[in-house]
Amino acid sequence: MKFWMLLLIPVIAFSIGCSPTVIGTPIGKDKLDQIVPGTPEGKVTDVFGQPFKKEMVSGDTTKYVYTYYEEQPRIFRKNIQIKHTLEVYAKGGLVQKYDMKKESINAANALEE
Repeated sequence: MKFWMLLLIPVIAFSIGCSPTVIGTPIGKDKLDQIVPGTPEGKVTDVFGQPFKKEMVSGDTTKYVYTYYEEQPRIFRKNIQIKHTLEVYAKGGLVQKYDMKKESINAANALEE
């Protein structure tokens, strides 16, 4: 019994320590599916909450920016830090389009998908 416990404890500790860390509210596909061109602008804040940044771009177009960060642990290398950004563009009270971007914050690490 002691032998199995000696094997099980490091496995559990290793698996808990290797899970990704998320800072902010992740944006899931189920939420993105609710925002399509023609959706009322007010639904953007209903679905995603208050944006990180809201700004006017090119005349009467409003851009909502939502951001969250994810850190993927590595065993023998520096952790990969990823910034996820959602930009929603609305004009005339209706959503025109959205862009979901991922970028690596670590200059030395490229995104691996």
